[in-house]
Amino acid sequence: RGKFSSRPAFSGSFTARVNGAAPIRGTLAPDKGGTAIRIRANDAGAVFRAAGVIDKAYGGAMDLTLIPLAGAEGNYNGHLSVKNTKVKNAPALADLLGAISVVGLLEQLNGSGLVFSDVEADFRLTPTQVIVTKSSAVGASLGVSMDGIYDLGSTRLDMQGVISPIYLVNGIGQIFTRKGEGLFGFNFRLLGTADDPKVRVNPLSILTPGMFREIFRRPAPKLKN
Repeated sequence: RGKFSSRPAFSGSFTARVNGAAPIRGTLAPDKGGTAIRIRANDAGAVFRAAGVIDKAYGGAMDLTLIPLAGAEGNYNGHLSVKNTKVKNAPALADLLGAISVVGLLEQLNGSGLVFSDVEADFRLTPTQVIVTKSSAVGASLGVSMDGIYDLGSTRLDMQGVISPIYLVNGIGQIFTRKGEGLFGFNFRLLGTADDPKVRVNPLSILTPGMFREIFRRPAPKLKN
């Protein structure tokens, strides 16, 4: 349900349910590239599950902005923010925690779940791909950063990042590195499909302080304006 105007340009606000399930509210506003979109929800996890994006997230306040690119139909620059969401039984995260032998966090993930107080992502959405240029998920127990490419058609992904256990203490080193990364962390890479990602972890990267971590990873995807 919405209320819209076409003068001087298309704009308005609406409420809806994603695939008939998760409630959202949105705002449309004119932009030089077309119509910009802002979508908010009180239950980010429900939105992700209804959209088929992430089926293991629960709760959290979501704020999503999509800005259209001028002269590139169907292309948007996006920013996502989620506060206080919980992740349970996520296979890729479980494989990461298992690879670095963090037993306590693995048990928490498969039990009550891991809480991330602050999730942020900058990305480009195209008709065929989601290109993540920068993202982070931060909680008291764990910090994760990630960038890379997800193919919408094949669901194949190629992501890299850093996972930092005990982030509440380890995160003191964030002034030397990216958001979501502690002073010490493990570089990882995710390959394969979204349903069955393959995890690779570089165990030697824990010996490299955050300020020198870039030597273990390729540059993040660069986008043309």
